[in-house]
Amino acid sequence: MEGDELAIRQRLKTDFPHYAEKCLRIRTKTKGLKPFVLNKAQHYINERMEAQLAETGMIRCLILKGRQQGISTYVAARYYHRASMFPRKNVFILSHEMQSTEGLFDMVARYHKHNPFAPSVGTSNAKELKFDQIDSMYRVATAGHKAAGRSRTMSLFHGSEAALWENPKEHFAASVQTVPKRPGTEVILESTAKGASGLFFQKWQEAERGDGEY
Repeated sequence: MEGDELAIRQRLKTDFPHYAEKCLRIRTKTKGLKPFVLNKAQHYINERMEAQLAETGMIRCLILKGRQQGISTYVAARYYHRASMFPRKNVFILSHEMQSTEGLFDMVARYHKHNPFAPSVGTSNAKELKFDQIDSMYRVATAGHKAAGRSRTMSLFHGSEAALWENPKEHFAASVQTVPKRPGTEVILESTAKGASGLFFQKWQEAERGDGEY
């Protein structure tokens, strides 16, 4: 690559909102597929996380989300961007129920299908995409009774609807806390509210007080 093509690819790697609009497609309720243009809430989250990344070299983020803000859509796209554009990125998505897990993976499969710069896939099934030429991987799982993600080395972790996980302490220990505290690693825990109790609520309270890394 050289000249204009190199400049195009470099911007796609470094400017996520631009990449999302040019490379990713989302499904709408009435108009079929359309380019993924970040909305106000998604831009706000992106700006806050990029600021943390610039300051600390890592992302540790809690998002208490409202309805229809597209936060899961944003995080899924952010991590697909990382896994498909950069080498040796191991993404793990943990959702609260099977239906949500399948929906998140369908979304990512749609991103990949319509991406004009999609990398080569060595493995593709209902829960995994492996980009063989850049040694990156994107996996999804459901937070059931038994902790998922144990013994996996992850660099990017997305906990979806974390307040609704079964056995959250076990999942937190087996998955979230195994992401190494190294530059470029990310942990994003997002959820709608589930009352004033539980591990996600505790972590949210700590973050509000400025305690800890989130």
